[in-house]
Amino acid sequence: MKSRVISFGSLASPLARNQTQAVIDRIQEIQPRLTCQLNIWDSPISRGAKADEPFVAASRGEMEFLEQQLVNEQARLVVVEAADMVLPLPEDLAVICVPDRATPFDAYLNRQGLIMDEMDPGSCVGVMSMRSRSQMRSRWPDISFRILRGGVDLAMEIHLRLSEIDGLVLPAAVTEHLGIQGIVAEIFAPDFILPGPGQGTLVVLGRSNDLEAKELLADLHSAATAVELATEQAFCRRMISDQDLPVGALARVAGDEVVITGTTGPGTKRIAVNGEIQEAEAVGSGLAEQILSRGESFADLLEADFPDGLPDENNEDVSILEEIPVDSPHHNGETDSWELDGDEAEEPRSELDEDLDELENMKRLEDLAGIEKKPAGADDDDEDDDDMDLFHDD
Repeated sequence: MKSRVISFGSLASPLARNQTQAVIDRIQEIQPRLTCQLNIWDSPISRGAKADEPFVAASRGEMEFLEQQLVNEQARLVVVEAADMVLPLPEDLAVICVPDRATPFDAYLNRQGLIMDEMDPGSCVGVMSMRSRSQMRSRWPDISFRILRGGVDLAMEIHLRLSEIDGLVLPAAVTEHLGIQGIVAEIFAPDFILPGPGQGTLVVLGRSNDLEAKELLADLHSAATAVELATEQAFCRRMISDQDLPVGALARVAGDEVVITGTTGPGTKRIAVNGEIQEAEAVGSGLAEQILSRGESFADLLEADFPDGLPDENNEDVSILEEIPVDSPHHNGETDSWELDGDEAEEPRSELDEDLDELENMKRLEDLAGIEKKPAGADDDDEDDDDMDLFHDD
């Protein structure tokens, strides 16, 4: 006999509670005779411990806490932001349901109702990721974009209560869950600002052996959204791992195909890859391969290590020289001229030296971008495709 009561667990934050309640409301619309209980848990992670971490509703430590609560049967299901998921999931857990995707775009919040084009030069706008900052800054170079860590709840406090920023960019779906659409000044179409992978998607997690829960939520499950999420997560695994890098991607199902568009840095150069929905993961990883094959992508990805711009090698040399005292034996008595003794003078560099340096630089960039060297004879199909089973049998 099927259970008529199903329990959910949620963190106590406003966003996490509202997201979970939104899923419960949709379940009870579909199955009005099913009773849903909601257990609220205080976060075990202090505010200071997650203040520097990029996430939407749950930090990495909080995600691990939610997973452990499921394993310990403290609740049957939890609802999480797809963008916050830590993959692969523990063996005991699985995706039970992927509801219809909400608006996957970015929204701009401003208490005066001003759109971005109406902001004064020098205004400070908060953003949640390097992706958002890179694309926004390329379109509004006169505005300062400040990355806010510590989740949406802290960002809202900085904007609305502390008034430390003049505006805030959030996922549009988050504004819907928080009920703050009244201060949304504009929503950016993906042709203008490409969103982040998983944006606008909620995922219901449960225990792997809970087949009844999967059956109870079957009518809520969206096969199209699951395909889009699988495509974007495959892109992430190949492209950005768990780092916050200036990378955007959006997958959309159209008939029997899925199309994913991706970009790095300012978002002006985009690549789209399409394929059959049964090959969703291959389509996502294929897009990542194409982006990583472009030389300019490496410079965009380096923004994660140099958010204020790549260092100017000549300027760096000048700053070092300026630290040498005037009475140094290397100073020739003139303000802008320096000399090195014979043993310290730089020897002429051969073409081989330059080639070796070039190879070393390329290796560093590939490591940063997550490119892995495969052993000879390795099969591309041997990659682990079991991180998450998002597809339901008919």
